[in-house]
Amino acid sequence: MKRKILNLTKGILITLSWLFSVCVLAQNVTVNGTVTDGLGEVLIGVTVQIQGTTTGTTTDIDGNFSLPNVPPNATLEVSYVGMQTQLIDVAGRTSIHITLTEDTEILDEVVVIAYGTQKARSVTGAMSRINTDELVDMPVANITQKMQGKFAGVHILNNSGEPNGNLSIRIRGQASINAGNSPLVVIDGFPTSSGLETLSPDEIESISILKDAASTTLYGSRAANGVILVTTKQGRVGKTDISFNATYGVENVSSRGMPDVMNAQEFAQFKKEYYEDAQRYEGSTTPVPEQYANPSSVTQGTDWYKVLLRTANSQNYNLGLQTGTNVVRSALNLNYNNTEGTIINSYAKRFSVRSNNEFKASERVLFGVNLSGAYIDRQIQDNIGIDRQIIGSAFLMDPALKYKNDDGTYPISYSAPGMFANANYYLVLRDRMNPTKHIRGTVNAYGQVEIIDGLKYRLNANVDVGNSRQEKWVPSHVSGGMFSAPPNPAYGSYHTYNYENWLIENMLTYQKTFFENHDVDLLLGYTAQKSQDISSTINASQYPSDEIGFFNAAQTKVGTGSKSAWSMISWLSRLNYEYRNRYILSLSFRRDGSSRFGYNARWANFPSLSVGWVASEENFMKNIQNLNFLKLRASWGKVGNNNIGNYTSIASVNNVNYVLGGAIVPGRQLGNIGNNNLTWETTRSWNLGVDLSVYKDRIFFMYDYYNKITDGLLYQIDIPYSSGFGNIQSNIGEFHFWGHEFTLQTRNMVGKFKWSTDFNISFDRNKAVKLGTNDTPIGGYNNQVDYNRTAVGMPLGMFYGYVYDGVYMTQQEYDSQPKHATSTVGTVRMKDINGDGVINTDDKDYIGNPNPDFLYGITNSFNWNNFDASIVIAGSVGNDIIDATYEWTENIDAVFNVRKEVAERWRSEDNPGKGKIPRTLTGTTELFRYTNSRWVFDGSYLMVKNITLGYTIPLKTNPYIRSLRLYLTGQNLLTLTKYPGMNPEVSRSGTGGLNFYGVDHTAYPVSRVYTVGVNVSF
Repeated sequence: MKRKILNLTKGILITLSWLFSVCVLAQNVTVNGTVTDGLGEVLIGVTVQIQGTTTGTTTDIDGNFSLPNVPPNATLEVSYVGMQTQLIDVAGRTSIHITLTEDTEILDEVVVIAYGTQKARSVTGAMSRINTDELVDMPVANITQKMQGKFAGVHILNNSGEPNGNLSIRIRGQASINAGNSPLVVIDGFPTSSGLETLSPDEIESISILKDAASTTLYGSRAANGVILVTTKQGRVGKTDISFNATYGVENVSSRGMPDVMNAQEFAQFKKEYYEDAQRYEGSTTPVPEQYANPSSVTQGTDWYKVLLRTANSQNYNLGLQTGTNVVRSALNLNYNNTEGTIINSYAKRFSVRSNNEFKASERVLFGVNLSGAYIDRQIQDNIGIDRQIIGSAFLMDPALKYKNDDGTYPISYSAPGMFANANYYLVLRDRMNPTKHIRGTVNAYGQVEIIDGLKYRLNANVDVGNSRQEKWVPSHVSGGMFSAPPNPAYGSYHTYNYENWLIENMLTYQKTFFENHDVDLLLGYTAQKSQDISSTINASQYPSDEIGFFNAAQTKVGTGSKSAWSMISWLSRLNYEYRNRYILSLSFRRDGSSRFGYNARWANFPSLSVGWVASEENFMKNIQNLNFLKLRASWGKVGNNNIGNYTSIASVNNVNYVLGGAIVPGRQLGNIGNNNLTWETTRSWNLGVDLSVYKDRIFFMYDYYNKITDGLLYQIDIPYSSGFGNIQSNIGEFHFWGHEFTLQTRNMVGKFKWSTDFNISFDRNKAVKLGTNDTPIGGYNNQVDYNRTAVGMPLGMFYGYVYDGVYMTQQEYDSQPKHATSTVGTVRMKDINGDGVINTDDKDYIGNPNPDFLYGITNSFNWNNFDASIVIAGSVGNDIIDATYEWTENIDAVFNVRKEVAERWRSEDNPGKGKIPRTLTGTTELFRYTNSRWVFDGSYLMVKNITLGYTIPLKTNPYIRSLRLYLTGQNLLTLTKYPGMNPEVSRSGTGGLNFYGVDHTAYPVSRVYTVGVNVSF
C-alpha cells in the first residue's frame, strides 16, 4: 500500500513537472531582430506583424525591431515596399535576422483583365496597369488627374480647372464623328453609367487600361475607344489594415499666361487714338470722350480677370479598413473631400462610402456583396469658361471701371463710351446660384460555386442608380451680361435627372493544367443589361421680387421632360491556352444585340486572336547573360462603338399646326427618316508587342505597334430632296489610326539610397479615309467660330483658316499685292493661296495641327532612410493650339479691351507700328477677326505635375500606431511651353470629337496646389 502511494505521488510529481515544462515552453517571448536587403543594407520602416493578428511593429533607423508577446509557434509576416513579403516561423527563437529580396513580381503578379485575372507574364494583349499606392501622394479629388503621364498611348488633358471636374481621355488617338470618344469605364467588373469623378481615389486598388482589340473584345460593341478597368480595395486573409489619411491644400492661379490686355491707362490711350484716327481718316465729328481725353491722369484700374479669382482651400479625409479571415473578407472606405474653386463662389464637396464583402460558405461556395455610394454637392456657373460668357466677357471690360465703389457698394452694370453694355461679373459670380447635387449608388452581389475542381459558375447582379438636381437662380441685378446689361427680369430653373442601370452576368469558367505543361482557361458567359433615364426641367420667370428664388415663387412656369432607355444582351467566350509557360494563345468572341440599332442590324460579332511567345524560356536563350524575360506578342480583333443615342435609327414625329377650313388645327409631321440598317461603328485593329526584362529585372521595357481601322462611322448622307428631307443618318465613314508606344521602367539605385524611373512615350497618327458619299470635308466653312476641318487624306481636326501675312505697310505694297474686298493701305494682308490675285474664302488653308507628334510621361521616385520623394512630369510635343480669344482681344473696333500689342498698330505710313496689327479704319477690320494663322501657336509643353517630399517618423513599439508619415506636395508647379496662354492642355472639346479640338476659348483656370498630408496606419 505504501509503495502504491509512493508510486502515485511520483507519478503526480512527474505529471506536474511535465505540465510546468509545457507551460514554460508555451510562454510568449519577445522577438528581436534586424532586417536587411540582399546587399546587407538595413531597411527602415519594415512592417513585422504576427500573421493573423493586428500586433506588429516597424524597424527603426538601424533596421532593428522588437516585438513582445510573441507565441513561440507564431509566424511573422515581414513586408516592405519594393520587397517580397516573407513569412518567418518563430519556432521559439528570440533573435532573428531577416533578409528581404527585391520584389520582381512585375511579371508574376496577377493583373485584372476583361472578365477575370491573368498573370502579367501571360498577357498577350496591349494593356497598362498601375497600383494606386504608387499615386498616394497626389491629393486630388479625381483619380484621372493621378493618371496623367502614367500610361503610354493614353492622352489625358486637364483642360479645365473646375473643382472635381472631368478630364478628357483618349486612348490611342481613337475618335469618332458623332458617336463619342470616351473609353468605357468598368468598376469591379461593372460597366457603369457614372464616371470616375464619383469615386474617391483612396478606395481604388488598381487601374488597368485595355488598349487593343484583343484585350477589349469581351466588351464588344462598347470597346472601340478602349476600356478603363478599376478595381477597388478588398480585404485580405490573415491581415488587418486600418489607415487614416488627411490632407490640407492651398490653391492659387499662376499669373503666367493670363490675358495680356491693356491696363486702364493703356486702354484710355488706345481709345483716344481711336477717336482721333476716326476724325482724321473718316471725317468723324465725335469728340474723344472725357474719360479718355487725358490718359496720363488715369490709374492702372481694375484687372477684371484677377477680380474673379481667389486663393482657395481643399481638404481630404479618408478612413480605410481591410481585414480578412478564412471565412470573411471585408474592406470599408469612408472619404470626405471639400475643394473650393479658385473662381469665386465655386466649389465641390463629395462624401463617398464603399463596403466590399466576401463570405466563404464552404471550400466550394462563396458569396459577395459590394456596396458604394457617393454624394456630390457642386457649384459651377454654366458655361463659365466658354466663348464670351463670364470669364471671356470679364477681361474685355474697360479696365477703368471699378467692380466695387469707394463706398463699399457694387455697380450692377456698365456702359462705357463706344463699348457694349456689360454686367458686373464679380456680382454675377457672387450672386448667381447654380448648385447641383448628385447622389449615386451601386450594388454588386455575386455568388460562386466550384462544381468540380477547376470548374466554377458565377452569377453577378449589378445595379447602378443615380439622381442629380440643379437649382438655378438668377436675380434681376445679375440677369444679363454682354450686350444686355442688368437689371433684367429674374429667372430660375429646376432640373432633375434620374438613371437606372442594371446588369446580370452568368459566367462559367474552367481552369485546368493537363499533363503538367498544358494550362487551359476557358470562359463562357451570357449577360443582359438595361439602362433607362428620365429628366425634367422647369423654367421659371416673372418673379414678384428677388427675395425668393425657388421656382414655385414665379408666376410663369414651363416644364419639359424626356425619357429614354436602351438594352443589350450578349454572349461571350474566351480560351486562354499556355504550353510550357512559353507558348500562349488567346481566343475571344462576343456577340452583342442592342436596341440602339436598326431592326435589320441589331446583332454583331466581335472576335479576337492573340498569341505570345516567352522566348526567354527557351533553352537556347538561357545562357544569354543578364536576360531575365523576353516575350513577343501579336494580336488582331474587332470591337465597336454604340454611343449613337437611343433612337437614332427610328423615324420621329413632330407636332405641327395646319390650316384646315380656315382654322389652325394641330397635327403631326415626320421629323426624320428612320434607317433600319443603322448599326455601330466598327474598329478592326492589330498589335505587335515585345516585353523585355534584363539585369535582374532592374530594367523592364515594353514596346507596342498598333494599326486600327474604324469604319461604319455615323454620318449624314445626302438624299434627294424629293423625299422631303436632305439627308439621313447612315454608316459611311472611315478613319485610320496607327502608332508606336514605348514604356521603360528602371531601378537605377537599389542600395540604401533607392531611385527608380518610369518613362513612357507614344507616337500616335491618324487619317480620314472616307467621309460620306462624296468625301465632303467636315468643318472649316465659316469665317468665325469654325476652326477645325477633317478632310480625306488629312489628320483629324486640322485647323483651317486664312494664312496671316502682315499688314499693307505702304501704298506700293497695297498696289502690288493681292487684296480682299475691304483692303486698303494699313489693313491686314492674308496670303493668296490659289494665286488669283483676290483674297476670299477660296484662299483658306490648313494652318495648324492639334494632334501631337508624341506624348510622354516621366516619374522618378527616391527613398533614403526615412525620407522619400517623387516627381511626376508629363508633356506633349508637336501639337498646335489656336487661341480663339484673339478674335475678341484683337477686335480693333474699340468695343472691347484689347491686347497690349494693339498699341503698336498701323496708324499711318509715317507711324506704321511693327507691321503686325492693322489700322482701325471702319469697314476694314472684319478680315482681321476671321480665323487665321496668327492665332495658332506651338502647343508643346513640359509640365511638372507633382513633386512630393515625405518623411516616415520612426516609432517605438506601441499598441496604437504602426506607422506615421508626413509629406508635402505641390501640383502643377512648373510649365515650360511656348504657348502664351494659361494652360497648354486646354481644349474646348477635350481630346474628343473633330470640332473645337485644340481650341482655347477661355476655360476655368488650372491652379497650383500646395498640400500637407499625413498617413497613419494602425
